[in-house]
Amino acid sequence: YFSNPEATASTLDSEGWLRTGDLCYIDEDGYIFVVDRLKELIKYKGYQ
Repeated sequence: YFSNPEATASTLDSEGWLRTGDLCYIDEDGYIFVVDRLKELIKYKGYQ
């Protein structure tokens, strides 16, 4: 998050992965598939 290091730190795990809220899986060929979201989030003109 821009100018918000605490919010940024809370979205990174211990290995440096960004926790986006997307549910994904990696197949045997290494392709990543996004299949769902943990929560619905819409931002419009600064409002959620």
